[in-house]
Amino acid sequence: MKKNRQKRLSLGVIGFITAFGLAAFVADKRLLVIWGIGIALGFVLYRSGICFASAFRDVFLFRDFSMTRMVIILTGVSFVGIGIIQAIAASRGLPVTGRIYPVGFHTAVGGVLFGFGMVLAGGCASGTLQRIGEGFILFLTVLLGIAAGSVLGVYHFSWWVNSFFSTDAVFIPDFIGWIPGLVLTPVLLGGLYLVTVAIEKRKR
Repeated sequence: MKKNRQKRLSLGVIGFITAFGLAAFVADKRLLVIWGIGIALGFVLYRSGICFASAFRDVFLFRDFSMTRMVIILTGVSFVGIGIIQAIAASRGLPVTGRIYPVGFHTAVGGVLFGFGMVLAGGCASGTLQRIGEGFILFLTVLLGIAAGSVLGVYHFSWWVNSFFSTDAVFIPDFIGWIPGLVLTPVLLGGLYLVTVAIEKRKR
């Protein structure tokens, strides 16, 4: 009986997603591409089980670096795509895409709050979406908390920036050039990956 209910629910979700995609196609064909990318990213997120909360939490609680290495790989793959797009834009004299904000006291406070929040909630933003997709309805509360915190953060952002110290953002290509910058980042990520492997080997 329970399996039949799950099948009906699954078919209903698939039908809704398909109808949403058709509606997007009718409204604007470009939206169908975005819809397809969203479906693909959701599938990869579900199959990989990646979670930033686990990447940081498991290091201290269990001395497990497997999720940390997965995040490092994810960062490297994302960097390749974003770095190529930015380098091409810069070579053509176009504005470099990507929002680069100043770093300051507000960054440290936000990081600490987010760190405590994701550990207590049992998942980061990506992990929360994954759990909801798996049927854990309780994580809808976590999603509401993320949305509420984001709205409050945007509302008070100017106060934090103006009330406490902040420094200009460091964009590596502005200092050492695009080619060295594109080489340096993978080297640093690779070094960090090897450090996690070395620590685990020493632990064993």
